[in-house]
Amino acid sequence: MENFARPTWVEINLSKLKRNFYRVKKIVGKRKIIAVVKADAYGHGSVEVSKTLEKAGAYALCTASLEEAIKLRESGIKIPILVLGYVNPSVLPVAAKLNIPVTLFDKRFLKRLREYKGEYPLKIHINVDTGMGRIGVTPSEIPEIINTLNTLPFIIFEGIYTHLSTADTDLSYANKQLSIFENILDQLKEKNLLPPLIHTANSAAILNLKRSYFNAVRPGILLYGLSPLNKAIDNFEPIMNFKTRTIYSKLVPKGKSISYGRTFITKKETLIATLPVGYADGYPRALSNKGEVLIKKRRAKIIGNITMDQTMIDVTGFPYIHPGNEVVLIGKQGNETITASEIAKKITTINYEIVSRIGKRVPRIFVRED
Repeated sequence: MENFARPTWVEINLSKLKRNFYRVKKIVGKRKIIAVVKADAYGHGSVEVSKTLEKAGAYALCTASLEEAIKLRESGIKIPILVLGYVNPSVLPVAAKLNIPVTLFDKRFLKRLREYKGEYPLKIHINVDTGMGRIGVTPSEIPEIINTLNTLPFIIFEGIYTHLSTADTDLSYANKQLSIFENILDQLKEKNLLPPLIHTANSAAILNLKRSYFNAVRPGILLYGLSPLNKAIDNFEPIMNFKTRTIYSKLVPKGKSISYGRTFITKKETLIATLPVGYADGYPRALSNKGEVLIKKRRAKIIGNITMDQTMIDVTGFPYIHPGNEVVLIGKQGNETITASEIAKKITTINYEIVSRIGKRVPRIFVRED
């Protein structure tokens, strides 16, 4: 870490990731685990995370785009990788060749599939909109879609799924979605048209709604040790630490302004340390004058506006501060902990956004305990 030109980095504990995977496995039993690693594994580093999950026994992975999936294939990942989002029809042969199933979420996509005559069969999962209101075919379109798929010699109908919008907040609505989905499955079962994979449970549903498990589940945020609920959860360990080091400190007299906009004026003589991290690294500007960091095993307040590349903190009264002191932005130092959820609450967002927005210019360092 000392070798970085700019001492700001993220540590990812792959041993904790593996333990979180085994905890999910224990909860869901024999169901297949399709691990969600989109958005660079929620900011944790998709290649190393995927390699760890593959070794741990994940059946498949999920990405948001074909580009994300190809990156994993090129890194040596062998298990299936399902693309949940849009795939340009012109590159379907690439997906097929690399064993990357794609999602059908629009009936109009059938036209493209009719035209597909690739060297390799293309695997399809149908996304049914049962109430998410995002993407997905309507339940009434399912019979026509499946009848068409079954006539296409180069297409394999491998899976069907839906996405629960309120498994973390409103189980009544989630159960209504499940009833719609189960009705579809019953109709397919009657006609002997069920595909091999049926998956609905996201992280919140894994914790809250056993009814949603079917024969596969799609954990995401849980694998990274973060809560998908509006409360803390037991037994899952956050795998990320976001750290930096002080690069400068100075004693500032009373009445001096700090950073852009003069949003903070010192009320007394104040010792200020500067950190080489800012909103261009994904450290939220909204934490200006309200966030905290850990230094010398204590909490220090952020003062003034967080800038693109730097953040200032008040370390008045702290033990000797000098350039090079380790600072924890997310994680533990001594007996103190700052979580992604704590940060999210302060700026009225969710922990998913906090970790997934940490920038590419912040190096990821992968550690193992075993």
